[in-house]
Amino acid sequence: MLLVNLFLFLLKREKQNRNEFFFTFLILKFFCMTKNLVAIFLLVIAFLDSCIPSKVGSASKDEKLAMNISEKTDVVDFSKLKVQTVPSLASRGGKSRGIIPLAPITGGVLSLATDAIKKMIAKEKSKFNAEYQFGLTDLYFYDQLSNESAFDPAGLQFRGFKLVRTFTNKEGATDTAFTASFVLDTTNVYDILNNSIFRLRLEDFQLNYARVKLPSTGNKKLNMDIEISFTTAYVNPDGVLFDNVNLGKFYLLLRDAPLDKSDASYQSYYNSLRGKLLTGKSFMVPRSFGYHVEEDVPKAGYSQGAYSICVKVKESSKNAFVSTLIIDNSTPLIEGAHKNAEKELNKMLPEKL
Repeated sequence: MLLVNLFLFLLKREKQNRNEFFFTFLILKFFCMTKNLVAIFLLVIAFLDSCIPSKVGSASKDEKLAMNISEKTDVVDFSKLKVQTVPSLASRGGKSRGIIPLAPITGGVLSLATDAIKKMIAKEKSKFNAEYQFGLTDLYFYDQLSNESAFDPAGLQFRGFKLVRTFTNKEGATDTAFTASFVLDTTNVYDILNNSIFRLRLEDFQLNYARVKLPSTGNKKLNMDIEISFTTAYVNPDGVLFDNVNLGKFYLLLRDAPLDKSDASYQSYYNSLRGKLLTGKSFMVPRSFGYHVEEDVPKAGYSQGAYSICVKVKESSKNAFVSTLIIDNSTPLIEGAHKNAEKELNKMLPEKL
């Protein structure tokens, strides 16, 4: 009779993980068969304790997800850049046997060859995992039209964007669960100018509450994956239409992010994230071919570069990760790849040129 009552009690509990339910029930059945009442009592107490939500978890009532773009005229001042020379093949010093010295250019070529395997949060539907997303569309990457080309950087105005997730707390007031600000990386402007590629840095990040359930005991820490995608639609001078083109992706993977503000590592953890270079890269937004009026006459040119940003967020209070191939280029193993590749190239070169 005791087993039946316990079964009905467990069955009534909503949002309970199915595996946990059957595992707990089997243990109870075993103890009931052995008539170990003390063990049954302790097990039920432990189970009930695990069901009590943490004060910083399950923060999702009346949830609101806000995303704001940050724009600024002339984010990058290209006029301050030093003049770049573009030497010809012959002027690079081709000598005996027609071999061109590779050492000066090897670093530049290999700096993009990196590890593409990352530990991502596994896709698992449970109370310990949550997914949600932000998005903005009808944005313009440049503040002016262009007569030059699809990737003319003049008038670049994209500075970054900010994410804010809010919810209604137990007191009925609006509270902030987390905020994250991302900005254009301007430490290597030549990458923007020469390769039409840009990167992002984390300007600020603050995590106060989790959307997922957290255990009532143990460390109040959260794992979070943030995936940022830039897309566009445009037409080229040949009249070919390109829709929903993926320009690039960025990833911010946080592990064991503290939620307890009394945790000694709370402030230092988030301070260490400021200025962090995100994994990934994106092409500059291409300008769409079209016409504009100049001196009362329609003239062919290029648009301001329309684009959209989509941000997907995953939360997990359990260490359930999978290895996933996520991008072509990132940052972690650049040095190792660089050294190994240089060794192989040196083997191919003659001892004397």
